[in-house]
Amino acid sequence: MAPILVFGHKNPDNDSIASAVAYAHLKNLTDPGNIYVPARLGPVPRETTWVFARFGVALPEEISHVRTRVRDVMTCDPITVRAEEPMLMAGRIMREHGVRGLPVVDADGRALGLLSERVLAERYLDETEIAGFQRMPVTVEALARVLDGELVCGDSNTEISGDVLVGAAEPATLASRIRPGDTVIVGDRLRTQPTVIEAGVALLVSTGGFSPAASVIELARRHGAAVIVTPHDTYSAARLVSLAHASGDLMDVDVLVVGPEALLSESAEDLIASTHREAIVADKDGRVTGILTRTDVARGARRRVVLVDHNEVAQSAAGIEDAGVVEIVDHHRVGDIQTAGPILFLNLPVGSTATIVALRYEQLGVEIPVPMAGVLLSAVLTDTVLLKSPTTTDADRRIAATLAETVGVDALEFGMETFRSRSVGEVFSAVAVVGADAKEFRAGDRTVLVAQHETVDLDTVMGHADEIRAAMEERLVAHGFEAVVLMATDIVREGSEILAVGNTRLVERALGITLGGGSAWMPGVLSRKKQVVARLIESFSR
Repeated sequence: MAPILVFGHKNPDNDSIASAVAYAHLKNLTDPGNIYVPARLGPVPRETTWVFARFGVALPEEISHVRTRVRDVMTCDPITVRAEEPMLMAGRIMREHGVRGLPVVDADGRALGLLSERVLAERYLDETEIAGFQRMPVTVEALARVLDGELVCGDSNTEISGDVLVGAAEPATLASRIRPGDTVIVGDRLRTQPTVIEAGVALLVSTGGFSPAASVIELARRHGAAVIVTPHDTYSAARLVSLAHASGDLMDVDVLVVGPEALLSESAEDLIASTHREAIVADKDGRVTGILTRTDVARGARRRVVLVDHNEVAQSAAGIEDAGVVEIVDHHRVGDIQTAGPILFLNLPVGSTATIVALRYEQLGVEIPVPMAGVLLSAVLTDTVLLKSPTTTDADRRIAATLAETVGVDALEFGMETFRSRSVGEVFSAVAVVGADAKEFRAGDRTVLVAQHETVDLDTVMGHADEIRAAMEERLVAHGFEAVVLMATDIVREGSEILAVGNTRLVERALGITLGGGSAWMPGVLSRKKQVVARLIESFSR
């Protein structure tokens, strides 16, 4: 089974990333039947980078979508065949493993082509003639291998390039049909064997396990002919030599090759249009990593995901509609994510998703290791604005105290240090202020973007008010929002300066403010979810 991705919302904040990492850690301990991999949907906030480095926790990889990829349905580590292997060996591999096609690879595992059942059938089931080697010569060694034979005379590296004849006719008749370079397959016919050697054959195949007389072998040596003794009867030997060609000589090079990260929907269209039933999956270096069949496409698969800190389509990864949501851990309103069946949905009215994750550790009896406790504590403190936000509950306070004790820090001092890490070495960017922590919310048929920038130096931020409004206007026009609202939250003064563009009249009415001066101060307003978004949605939905 493919790993289950655990991730938070777009434009992730510290709570979103920390909760995803810690919850994936918990699930890997309590659900060993699956593998949980944390991920993120955007850049890492400065404070997250700082706290993860402090506790030695690896940051999750960024993903762009959760649509089904080729790697999610392909057969991994497929059976392959080297280009120099005889067709017979390829056929045996197909039969042994029950596959219809074999990727043909070079010594480094790079894809060269595809060998299919159709090609084998054409070589083996055509009863009208015994194929020769004029178009594609083979070595004596390859022939000895497919015939399970012993080379008793001749050079194994000699190439055979003539016709193949069965020595059933009278010696004189057979000799009249031989041209230099031909191969003759014959049983223990004492008169025929020396005759065909003198006629110029390049190879004599003696069937039934009968070894030619010493005089015949000596004659072959003088004429430069090779002699192979095979245990197979003459009919079987005649059929087997047709499969002595190297797989690389008969492979189909016009085959679909796709990358493991390619979208299944796009690759499926190409595969259906292909003459083959399978496509080779190769990495960027051309090495075979899997095989994609039409059966794989028909069976399909949905990428399994766990959502943390959100449960709305607009805030989630691209392609979430095509994914299989198996769990949700959130502290926001119930949104529009739909699932195929019942799932574990942990939705609690607390100030931070990290609080829910920590509670889940407790419920399952799992001790939180210090690194996980550190990142969870930072998330609780940033999402509740040092436990001052009106969304803060007794559960948040208790969890923060417990986590601080585990880490060995004073919670509020650690929280202030976390907030200060945002501005260390920072070069002001209005685009970052507007976009780093921004969430889309649906209100009827309207969409509003609400961003929040928490700071310990509001005056410096507001000194760039014109740049910030310009960045907000760009987002408004580019995405067609009804309004774009920014909360510039001062965690020391415990309030937020509100800026808005778009339908500012509705924003003013919803929040009870006047934006005539370009912005408005709202004392005590720290929570986007409870004090701003809820009022905007109610007003915009009227």
